[in-house]
Amino acid sequence: MSTIPADQPWHQTLKWEQGVFLIALLLGGILRFVGLDLHPLSDTEARVALQAYALAQGQSVPDWVGQPGYLIPTAVAFFLVGAHEATARFWPAVWGLLVIILPWLLRNRLGRPLAIFLALGLALDAGLVATSRLAAADSLALLGVMGFITFFWRGEWYLAGVALALGVLSGPSFWVGILILLLTWWLWRWVNGSWQNGLTLDPQKREEGHSVSWKKVGLAFLVTLVAVGSGLGAFWRGLGAAATGLAEFLHGWSSEGVSLGLMGMGLIIYQPLGWFLALLQWLRGWRRMPALAQVATLWLGIGLLVLVVYPGRQISHLVWLLVPVWMLAASTLAQTIEHLAQTDWIKQVVVAAGYFTLVGYLWMNIEGFVPGNLMPQWVWVRWLAILGVILLGIAIGLVVSWTWGLHVARQGLFLGGFVFLSFLTFSATWQAAGLGRAPSAQVWGPQPYPAEADLLVKTLGDVSEWTTGRRDAIDIRVVGVDSPALRWTLRHFNNAQFVPVLTPMETPSVIITPETAMPGVSALYRGQDFVWRETPSWSLFLPGEWLSWIIYRKAPLQRQGVIVWVRTDRFPQVLSLASP
Repeated sequence: MSTIPADQPWHQTLKWEQGVFLIALLLGGILRFVGLDLHPLSDTEARVALQAYALAQGQSVPDWVGQPGYLIPTAVAFFLVGAHEATARFWPAVWGLLVIILPWLLRNRLGRPLAIFLALGLALDAGLVATSRLAAADSLALLGVMGFITFFWRGEWYLAGVALALGVLSGPSFWVGILILLLTWWLWRWVNGSWQNGLTLDPQKREEGHSVSWKKVGLAFLVTLVAVGSGLGAFWRGLGAAATGLAEFLHGWSSEGVSLGLMGMGLIIYQPLGWFLALLQWLRGWRRMPALAQVATLWLGIGLLVLVVYPGRQISHLVWLLVPVWMLAASTLAQTIEHLAQTDWIKQVVVAAGYFTLVGYLWMNIEGFVPGNLMPQWVWVRWLAILGVILLGIAIGLVVSWTWGLHVARQGLFLGGFVFLSFLTFSATWQAAGLGRAPSAQVWGPQPYPAEADLLVKTLGDVSEWTTGRRDAIDIRVVGVDSPALRWTLRHFNNAQFVPVLTPMETPSVIITPETAMPGVSALYRGQDFVWRETPSWSLFLPGEWLSWIIYRKAPLQRQGVIVWVRTDRFPQVLSLASP
């Protein structure tokens, strides 16, 4: 590790760097691990978690999903501590946390301030946090690819091979990321003239490029692929599942995924601070941008193009675009902090506080246009208030420029906007993590959302206890409901069966049907409906509802329910009459 001279400014000292990095790691851990069991698994999550649950119980799983890197560690976790929502999401949260550490490993190449700011961005980004809280291997894919780049750049060939193997085991998202980065590398090589230039990113360090030891990379890759992909020989099907991940990626070219509009919302609305800083970097112009920002710009452009043309795109694939956004943002902050350190901080704070207050007042007036807040007689007043804020902001800038200098006005405006957008970004991250009040109205996170899964389980447990004395022993037939999330919810009910139709004269204690169906012997049953799937009706949004969603995450919801039918002789009053 290189030493830092004693006369370096405060923002380049080791104590400052280590403190900020530890704060980033702590915040990233809190956002990724707190409340992992707060929400039930969605259909997509449950589809994978059910296979891990079957493996933990020693059952045969004939058709593995293409995510053995998730299935095997999660099966071990289920076996050791039990199958719960928190255990199903534990390893993705760990992988997401490890991604934050990677910039710190490159601090001597990227520059220490830039590495710290990049770690902060990765720790607090809404999309990366939400992906780390899903029972899937998308965060492992990101860790594998970014870990490979990190260790390859550092010349640690064995670790690079290990990271690459973990990425291959993560499933189709890995191949989306590899495609984006290979095209980016090819374009950067064309721009800079050679692959070494693309590797070092710094023209002054081109002679420092390492001689690549592909044998070491390949050996570590094969050993890790076989060891982890087979679960140390316990699950040899896992190696075939790695190929399934590639097949699922290829199948995505002929299947329909998420709409481009929804992808755009997930990319832009949740990262206001990142895009603000990236825009400032682009305003510097291509030639004045550092090499890392140039690579990030190419990466972002190629990634956008790939996801536009790839029909099977998913919201989680946006993680491959969020990393370059924060690379650009970190580059802007690293350049800006040098100028901020050379200016009177008292003046900067005073100007920043003024602009922060103005932006906050502007935001409050925008909130006034949300349906429910808007009163017709106040519309013109709010427009006048918005105009007044803009004019007052211009006036403050002119006065500060005249008295304290243009640089103080610009830096105060930057700081005020930075702090305000930081609050918005953290709020978006909190919502995307499912820690807010509207988990079903998010673009990121488990979708469709099983809204009343906990209530359904409690109701079935109560009926089972009335009837059998145990909360998991009642006989249940699920008729015509194809939902992996419901299978996961009922996993502890030993007598639950999923059937297409009931056999004639079959009268189980409990029947679960779609909300539009009822058992043929309905006279013997009483039914209660439960909201099962809850999704925003994006296509039905009105302009005012879009504003309400952007500010409050409130949205008109489309609900799909199930009905729980309980045989009348299973209710407490009937049981008490029947007992001697």
